[in-house]
Amino acid sequence: MNPLKCYFANFFLYVKYVAAFTCIACVSVCVRGEQVRIPKESGEEKLADRLIVELLRRGNKYQPTFPYGEIDSIPLSTVIKDVENNDLDIFWALSSPDYEKNFQAIYIPLYRGLFGMRLAIVKRENAYLFEDVKSLGDLKRFTAGQGKFWADTQILENNGLPVVKELKYSNLFRMLEAERFDYFPRAIQEPWLEVQREANLNLVIDKSLLLWYKAPFYFFVNKNNQALAKHLTEQLELMIADGSFDEIFFADEETQMALKNSDIKNRRVIKLANPFLSDKTPLERNELWLDPSDLNVKTYTSRGQK
Repeated sequence: MNPLKCYFANFFLYVKYVAAFTCIACVSVCVRGEQVRIPKESGEEKLADRLIVELLRRGNKYQPTFPYGEIDSIPLSTVIKDVENNDLDIFWALSSPDYEKNFQAIYIPLYRGLFGMRLAIVKRENAYLFEDVKSLGDLKRFTAGQGKFWADTQILENNGLPVVKELKYSNLFRMLEAERFDYFPRAIQEPWLEVQREANLNLVIDKSLLLWYKAPFYFFVNKNNQALAKHLTEQLELMIADGSFDEIFFADEETQMALKNSDIKNRRVIKLANPFLSDKTPLERNELWLDPSDLNVKTYTSRGQK
């Protein structure tokens, strides 16, 4: 072959391979740029898990990935640290002033306020402990058990309720059984499976009271990831507008169990103040909250029946 022709042939072959490699690298970078790293509990999809996967699917902009793989349980503190360090893109939790200060909240309450509706786990022999409790003042005679750093622990204390605090969640059930405190308030979707799981202990769910305060449960992202925050907000708003948010919420097994088993309409509701809500909490948007008064329950405050 002519040396000149050979040179040009090899040159064009080189250019072809460089172009192909550049294209592949570009696509790879673009795909990575569209990924969203989210936590996921193996084998147990909660409402928040389903919502984040569905809204990302609908938005068709980001692809969810799960860096933790099949690890059964990741401490929330680890997840939060990973989002802070940009090793993870999103977490979800009951809101607190610190979370809203350090991260970008997506200001739509995922559980429609269910985390602020609390039922009490008590010892079986104390099943009727709250039978005569009709005000916040009455409730102050009893001591609650709570996680030391939980957001709702501050809410209870701010309302003047005595609280025994413990670092380890699992210890609280044995502490209740040992009468270290009188009751363990849980969000209405939580105590049913917990009492089953702790069947070896002498625990039941009180049938008299519902503690109620506004407590939003949000998605949070790194403050520097405003593009993701904007996308999540837009997709959630679209799901609310077309009714699919409510469909997923009311189809959730835990939500169904909570609303069915809690018998809210026959409980006395004691309202607590939550002074830790930020001014960005969408309190004026009634469609985002589930209100016990919609279920014809009796509501009480420290001044008595209301």
